[in-house]
Amino acid sequence: MLPAWGFEEFTIRRGWGRFADMLADVGYTCLRFDWPGSGDSLGDVETTVSFSQWKEAFVAAADLLKTNYKIEKLVLVGHGVGGLLAPHFGCALSASAMVLMAPQNEGRTGLRELDLSGKLIGTYLKLAEQSSDDVINIAGHSIAKSLAQEIAALRLGEEHFLHDLPVLTVARAETRSAIDWPHRLRKIGFAVTEFDYAGYDEFAGYKQASIAPIRDFERVRDWLLETVAPGDAVSGAEAAPTAQGLEGEGFRESALVFGQNDRLFGVLCRSVARPSRAAVILVNSGDTYHIGWGRMHVAFARSLARMGIASFRIDTSGIGDSQSTGKPLYYDDAQVQDILEAVQALEGLNLGPMIVGGLCSGGYASIQTALCDPRIQGIVAINPVRLAIDPEETFEQIMNAGTSSIAAYRRRILSAKLFKDVLFGRVSVLSIMSKIRQIAGARYVGFTLRNRLRTKARQQAEALSQRGVTSIHVFAEGDAGLDELARLFGKREPVDYDHAAVRIISDTEHNMTAPHARDAILQAIVDVSLGNQRDAVSKHSVPA
Repeated sequence: MLPAWGFEEFTIRRGWGRFADMLADVGYTCLRFDWPGSGDSLGDVETTVSFSQWKEAFVAAADLLKTNYKIEKLVLVGHGVGGLLAPHFGCALSASAMVLMAPQNEGRTGLRELDLSGKLIGTYLKLAEQSSDDVINIAGHSIAKSLAQEIAALRLGEEHFLHDLPVLTVARAETRSAIDWPHRLRKIGFAVTEFDYAGYDEFAGYKQASIAPIRDFERVRDWLLETVAPGDAVSGAEAAPTAQGLEGEGFRESALVFGQNDRLFGVLCRSVARPSRAAVILVNSGDTYHIGWGRMHVAFARSLARMGIASFRIDTSGIGDSQSTGKPLYYDDAQVQDILEAVQALEGLNLGPMIVGGLCSGGYASIQTALCDPRIQGIVAINPVRLAIDPEETFEQIMNAGTSSIAAYRRRILSAKLFKDVLFGRVSVLSIMSKIRQIAGARYVGFTLRNRLRTKARQQAEALSQRGVTSIHVFAEGDAGLDELARLFGKREPVDYDHAAVRIISDTEHNMTAPHARDAILQAIVDVSLGNQRDAVSKHSVPA
């Protein structure tokens, strides 16, 4: 299964795994992997990874299946850039069939679409422009333009011809991909079947959550069953060796399944050269899987390891590569049990004091977990929009409250840009009023409930303080979490809060995409790991 790249892969990760499960259920052996410089793989596609390394990765994946699992026939299923690369790679290895799902276009068209995608997503998420002459950036995922151009320069021709090789294209109706790819493939001799990718927008078009296109997956599965039926199981294939882990400059990583019935997944990262000084559990934010937003957890883990600090980046239930409980587990106390399972998995490894941290819902879950387990000695909570939740509150109420402070919304409403958008019909007044009502309704709570939440939050803070837990809260300037902090503990200057060190980062947004915001988070993790809660706390505003 040839993956998409960057933000697209990040968005569809959960559904892509479900697709692999569906194919395995009918007898196919499926191998998912990350391109070099992406996901959990080594390297950085912005600076150190070449296209030749992507080719080598694909060949290594094919060799692994053939050697360790006795596979005789290869089928390639690619999404996005994986769909573009499948015909070029598959013909070289005499694949038996190929499926191209929403394949990226070749040439300048593909590059323009990639660049436009980054700008549209950046506008939607209110991100600062980070692309340059040398780099394409999409929501914190960067790729060198030289690598992107090398991929886009690929052209299908007669040299790729395999007689009657069956190919299925799955693309959104009436898009350029849906028109061009089948035509070009037929022209050079492929036997092409076309399906409309009906569920693409809900799957890969970024919204609050990606919805797996099960019906589209079923159609692909059924086509494969008719085209290249799975063979008989090979005796001994299940005993094939597992991955040996990854080793890079100053760090070593291994994938772990943990928890009851091995239902959860994570990646443990440790120093190669020295004993661990502390262990940091990096918790999911919303549907963000274990690599973190813009791959920040991967970068944090490897930097920490070089400082002698271990980390465990995890997927809690229903996120990334962990099994599902049937409902989203964010801003839900049920997620705490999964984090406690991660603590238990690290118990006995002698990694030092245990720290928990995460962004948004991951920050909330980190606080609640620390309250439950005396083994946790430090917390880094990044932009938690809630610090306490009452049983009366609904999941929808919590999620509809937004991630910006009231002051930030007020500035946006009064901005010249929004006025122009309304004036020229790009934004309707009704949509603005609807959003205001939604946020106001979600944030308004009655006097009695507000008092209960304030009491609960202060009791929690006191309990952590009495235990000596080191806590740092990191907020983006203008984040909704600052309103929550003021509601529960009173409006103060950051240096005046006594239940935690509070640091405010300017010129970034809720997901902390900006490089200087990530640096500030990493510094907070290091400070907590080494017990330096109050160190540099006066640097409460970090400019771009």
